[in-house]
Amino acid sequence: MAEEVSHLHQVAWGDQTRWGVALGRAEQLLREHLQAEPSCVDALTSLGAVLSDTGRHHEALVALRRAEALGSTDANTYHNLAVALMNTDERGKARGYFERAALLRPGESTLQAYFDPHGH
Repeated sequence: MAEEVSHLHQVAWGDQTRWGVALGRAEQLLREHLQAEPSCVDALTSLGAVLSDTGRHHEALVALRRAEALGSTDANTYHNLAVALMNTDERGKARGYFERAALLRPGESTLQAYFDPHGH
């Protein structure tokens, strides 16, 4: 599942005409996986990235805060949390999450949400 989700994420960023379909399918695969394994930190982290990349930052926060509560040690969890926070009324909390992400290693099977620091 993680490989297919990663591929779909790459397709979306590589071909804007396939953006909605590719990320929609990635979200579907992640949600199906979470139905079977609701405490899968990797799936929650990647779902947070997909939701942030589609502008659904409040939904992303729900998934990512769950991954955090489950004890994630994945840099992508905290990077994605920071990205989602930057795009909500909680942006003041983002810096701490970016700093925490910098101290950790990214998971091999998780996605990182897009963030342009010059855009904020």
